[in-house]
Amino acid sequence: MRTLAFTLLLTLACGKANIGSPSKTLADPGEKIFTMHGKIVGRDASSNSLSIDHKEIPGLMEAMTMDYAVRDAKIDALPANGTNIVAHVHVTDEKGIWITDVKATP
Repeated sequence: MRTLAFTLLLTLACGKANIGSPSKTLADPGEKIFTMHGKIVGRDASSNSLSIDHKEIPGLMEAMTMDYAVRDAKIDALPANGTNIVAHVHVTDEKGIWITDVKATP
């Protein structure tokens, strides 16, 4: 738990969760997966990341706007900025935080 808290603090201090690459396998040893609901507010094609204004993720973090690396898709193929989405947030002690399965919601 202490390592997870440190990882989250480090991520917030850096402003981005750009850990990993889009072509890396989706599952890592010891990973935890959470569901996130939010809105896409920006994107960075060079790092294949989305900036998401999300609601609280119970058991992980409070509501905030944060950049997340996307692993299972190129961001150009994902819903447009301003779209409400649901996604999976993957967290590991070793690799940090990334998202997958980004889908538009009504």
